Parts: sequence; structure tokens; C-alpha cells
Amino acid sequence: MRNLTKLMALTLVIVVLLSATAIVHSQSTTIEDAQTAVNEAYKALVKADYAGADINELADQLNIAIDLTSQAQDLIITDPQTAHNLALEAQTLAQKVTENASNAKNEELLQQPIVVAVIMAGLISGGILVYIYGPKMFWTTWLRLRKNYRVRTKNPTATKNNGLIITVEQVCAVILGLTVIIAFFVASPFFLPKGTGEQFSELGILGPNMQLGDYPSNIVAGDTVNLNVYVGNQMGKPMYYIVMVKLGDNETAIDPAPVDPTQHFSQVVLNNGTWAFPVSIPLTQAGTNQRIIFELWVYNETLTQNQYHNRWGQIWLNVTAPAT
Repeated sequence: MRNLTKLMALTLVIVVLLSATAIVHSQSTTIEDAQTAVNEAYKALVKADYAGADINELADQLNIAIDLTSQAQDLIITDPQTAHNLALEAQTLAQKVTENASNAKNEELLQQPIVVAVIMAGLISGGILVYIYGPKMFWTTWLRLRKNYRVRTKNPTATKNNGLIITVEQVCAVILGLTVIIAFFVASPFFLPKGTGEQFSELGILGPNMQLGDYPSNIVAGDTVNLNVYVGNQMGKPMYYIVMVKLGDNETAIDPAPVDPTQHFSQVVLNNGTWAFPVSIPLTQAGTNQRIIFELWVYNETLTQNQYHNRWGQIWLNVTAPAT
């Protein structure tokens, strides 16, 4: 009887553990689905931006979905049910962004050629009308204004004026040429590829007062280091940035550091946009020449994976043991 009771208890423990494992696995799958939906939404956002659509509001919604996914990842062990709900909310929002971004792209692709064609036709037509009817209108107006003027012949023995004489016909031809040039510049953004200028990203580490160099240098183990991170996007398109925070010392390789991140932060930043956020980093291990390493990664929509972006920064610290 006693052996049977032990067996039943062991069986119950195994069932509970298997159930908990199944629940965590199920929530992990949901979070993966949410992250996949976020990645797909970012792809749709880039395509809509390339088409010329206004994506500001869509980018804000996608960043909310990214934040919800991050919260779900943080809670997967301690609160699986809440993590599941957050992941489902993120997935739904990201799918909505994908749909709206695709619609915005299609609308822009449909309207843009029509608008450009109408503007070009108007400019060129106006230039042609000026070239054809401009001289006649000029002389008609000139005669109406000066029909009562008296004309006096010039002394034939006077010195000839060899100055430059510009006719009305020439002026109208210049106007026609200018309208053609203006029409070309209006249409050029539609025909020329976007993002052909210099492209780069910025990563800056700021102190607690949002200033460069305002960093702590000596702290006690167990204290928290408060910093701020700045990211700037000059890549010519929206960028899905991931900032990874890593801990190391003077022996740690960098660019990138081959250690797991202790924290990571993600956000989509529009072209010419910036992203600044606070970071709190607890340090528990004493040691000299400790450093906090910040790396900038991006989501590569072509390779469908995160990729190191060759930007990094660090601060050096001496961490002393707490007084006993």
C-alpha cells in the first residue's frame, strides 16, 4: 500500500511537471508567432515607405507590438498566462499593421503616377501655350498700352548700339525650357531609386543626465548603473534596431562581443528619426576594469534574421565589493 502511494505521488509530480513544461512550450510558440508577425509587419512597412506612403502611425503601432512581445518574453517563466495574452495581443496588432501597410503601399502606387502625370502635363502644356501664344499676347498688350504714343525716327548718323537684344520669342522659349526642367524634377523622385545618398546609423552612450562623458567610474557591487542610449537612423529607410547590452572586462573581445546579452531593446526608427531610452544595469560581481558593452543590431528583412550593424560603445567601471 505504501509503495502504491509513493508511486501515485511520483506519477502526480511527473504529470504536473509535464503539464507545466507543455504550458511553457505553448506560450513560447505563441511568442515566436508574435515575433514572426512583427517581422512580417516590418517588411510591409519598408515596402510602403519605399512606395512613398505615410507610415508614421503604422510605425508607432508596430513599436507597440514590439514592446508587447518583449514583455511576453520577460514573463514567459514567471507568468506564462500573462505572457500568452501579451503575445496574442502583439500578434494581432502586428498583423493589422501588415494589412494596413500593404493597403497604403497599393494606394500610393496607384495614385502617385496619376498625380505626377497630371503635374507634368500641366507644366509642359503651360510652357507650350506660353511659347505659342506668348509673343502675340505680348504685342497685343503692348499696342493697347502704347497705341497713342508718337514714334520718332532715330538720327541715322548716330552711333550704332551693338548691345544684346532679346526678343519676346526667345523669352517664351526660355520659359518653355524652364517648365520642362521643372517637370523633370517633379517626376524624378518617382523614377530614380530612393536612398542613394550616404547611409549610416548612430549609436551613442549618454550618462544619467543625457550628456556624453557623464558616466560613473566607481560603484559598489549590487548597485545599479543608470545610463541612456541614443540611436539615429540615416539609412534612407525605416530600420528595425536592436540594442544589446553585454557585460565584460578587459579580456572580452568586442565588435561584437562573444557573450550573451543581459538586456536587449528593440524599436523601429523611421529615416531621419532618433530613438533615446534609459537603461538600468545591475552589477553584482566585483572587479577592476569591468565594462558595459552596447551593440547595435538590425533585423535584416532579406536574410530574415538579426544582423550585427558594426556599431558599438562601452563604458569602463571599477566595481568594488560592498563593505562588510
